[in-house]
Amino acid sequence: MQKISQNPLISVIIPCYKHEKFVERCLNSVAAQTYDNIEVIIVDDCSPDDSVKKIEQVINSKSWIAKFDNRTKFYPFNQNQGAHNAINHGIKQSTGELIALLNSDDLYHQDRLSRIVEVMQNQNHQFVFSRVQYIDDNDTTITDSHYMAQSYFGSQKNIKLKQFPSLGFACLSFNISISTGNFVFSKALYNALGAFKDYRYCHDWDFLLRALVHTEPFFLEEDLYYYRFHGKNTFESLQAIGPIESAELLRNFFSQVQLKPTPNPIAPSPLNWPGFFELFVQWHGLERFLQ
Repeated sequence: MQKISQNPLISVIIPCYKHEKFVERCLNSVAAQTYDNIEVIIVDDCSPDDSVKKIEQVINSKSWIAKFDNRTKFYPFNQNQGAHNAINHGIKQSTGELIALLNSDDLYHQDRLSRIVEVMQNQNHQFVFSRVQYIDDNDTTITDSHYMAQSYFGSQKNIKLKQFPSLGFACLSFNISISTGNFVFSKALYNALGAFKDYRYCHDWDFLLRALVHTEPFFLEEDLYYYRFHGKNTFESLQAIGPIESAELLRNFFSQVQLKPTPNPIAPSPLNWPGFFELFVQWHGLERFLQ
């Protein structure tokens, strides 16, 4: 894959569903970016609340038009199609060299895109995610020790990356990226992988593991993404199907890496890491997912 160009256009894709309370703040965090070469693509997944109204108020405001001119696209769906379809539709409509996702209830740090572009250019990465800071309804910081952070995601900040020979093994142990909203990747990588799949709970982890086969992601250890915990997080209602989807995507991953070389020469596989790969699988109880 080609190196990232200078000052690449970034397509920020925002899938929205029932976030009338938060979507304005989400959009404002994009407008506040110190990186300027951005187009914004919003896809509302047939929200039953006033999300569409809130979005239209923001993108039709004088300040937004002055900032983005004609670089905003808004697609309100007439029927609910799921987060993966909303993301894929947004990417299909995009023209950027880079794709940055953002959940409509979350926020970007103002320097997020500037820092990530810098890393992608200087270190030739195709896929970057950052450390996550958790926030509540009022944008107040909450710690990794908060019961929801521990219950659903583990502690991203406490993972000991040095115990893994590559970041790929950390990504295989759990979804260290936390959310699709934390993804920034090249359009070329997306085209190589194909669309986000029809997983209701694990479409983020599935995409991350498929990306691992092609390229080594980079974990930028700076708090550049604000993930919001609130009473209507969709993962809470979907967590029961998590183990079922996880089992399927892990089987798919292992079927890809077991028998043939990977484009990413340090992807977790028995060919790239003979001996260690088998030990890792045993340590993490993953034998049942092998073919």
